[in-house]
Amino acid sequence: MAERSDEMIPDDVKQSLRDTFFNTLESDVAIEVYTMAGMNDQYNEATSALIRSLAGLSDKIKVSFHTIGDAQSVKRNVTRSPSVLIAPDKYGMRYTGSPLGEEGRSLIVGMLMASTGKSALTEPSLKRLATLQEKRHIQVYISPT
Repeated sequence: MAERSDEMIPDDVKQSLRDTFFNTLESDVAIEVYTMAGMNDQYNEATSALIRSLAGLSDKIKVSFHTIGDAQSVKRNVTRSPSVLIAPDKYGMRYTGSPLGEEGRSLIVGMLMASTGKSALTEPSLKRLATLQEKRHIQVYISPT
């Protein structure tokens, strides 16, 4: 039986996240979840439950759910299930797979950065990035081992 979305996050963690969102989120942050039935169903369900649970903690988190193959997934070039996009009209943050465990922390940080427009990069890093002339595509891979 699938876990209910309100049970996805323990109550003490929910309260901590609620406080963090209240104190940190400045503008609405759009989250788009993409899944395809028959492809990683267990992870699709867990991802959808997590995102629903997070959205229930702040009215500034705006979630939409899509099916891979629909017009929105084609527009966003999403082909893997599950995928989570954070503020896709403004940033290119994308999680492929289920952002559970330690990846959940990165998801939250990404949401906070998208809402505030601020990154955790140092001043020297920002200066170096400002010198780049061409667009870059950065991918970060996380392994549970």
